[in-house]
Amino acid sequence: MDKKLLQKYVDGTISSDDVETVVDWLDADENHVKEFMALHKLYDISILNQSIQEQKKKKGYRVVFRSIVKELLKVAAIALILLGVNSLLQKEIAEESPLLYQTLYVPAGQRAELTLPDSTKVWLNAHSKLVYPVNFRQGSRQVELDGEAYFDVRHDNESPFIVKTKSMDVKVLGTEFNVLAYSEAGEFNISLLRGSVELSAPDLSRKYRMTAGEQVYYKDGKYVSAPIGYMDYFKWKEGLLCFNNQSIGIIIDKLRLYYDIRIEVADLPFLKERYSGKFRVKDGVEQVLKVLQLEHKFTYVKDNELNLITIK
Repeated sequence: MDKKLLQKYVDGTISSDDVETVVDWLDADENHVKEFMALHKLYDISILNQSIQEQKKKKGYRVVFRSIVKELLKVAAIALILLGVNSLLQKEIAEESPLLYQTLYVPAGQRAELTLPDSTKVWLNAHSKLVYPVNFRQGSRQVELDGEAYFDVRHDNESPFIVKTKSMDVKVLGTEFNVLAYSEAGEFNISLLRGSVELSAPDLSRKYRMTAGEQVYYKDGKYVSAPIGYMDYFKWKEGLLCFNNQSIGIIIDKLRLYYDIRIEVADLPFLKERYSGKFRVKDGVEQVLKVLQLEHKFTYVKDNELNLITIK
């Protein structure tokens, strides 16, 4: 990666096209993240001390770096990408008083925990992106999610909290819930652990209010409601992948997503076999496969250059 391009990314002069180039490069290899962090010393750069007023004067993509150390909390090796976002949120903002946005992007195989300006706590899963304002406006708390996140929302009757995803908007006052909405995978699932939320989407005839202990997911072209059946699933916040009588096919789909790796299976019937167990994300995809081999007969070959695993 061209170091001049990385520097442009840091100082906010990068073009929108080049932003995607840098993000793809960071996501391709964990070593790229380490190189990026070390090269620019993100924890020490002076832009941390720039005032909000100075940032408002910038044109195009506004870059705002805020207390990176505090926001990463317990999770290391996360690429924290903070940049102005020309999103759906910004279309509603008056030009004379622009909101400044930050984007937290978590690479494959990692997770992050942060606290939003309103004290809402968020856990962000691998290969996920959260866009949120530096400060929420009075009467409005709105964020955008592409991926999976667990929210513990601070209660505020006068300011609903809204999570916008590609397929649906989730509106809450104060509650605890998990949203899975990876746009590239075309799936949506929301699990409500506490409180209540209201769902709205273009393909829903009316708004739907969920109750605690309920999950809503998208299947075969329609939304389905069901009780939450496996609470250990949410331990992904602690760095665990938990499966309860899941098909090997679903497990492999999760591995592809969380570790950003291609996995091809030669024996298709093998995908219907089932497994229950827990894995530490940090142990890597091969550790999961080695454990699965103890109960299921298969071999695999990994090609690091192609980022490909072939299961036979």
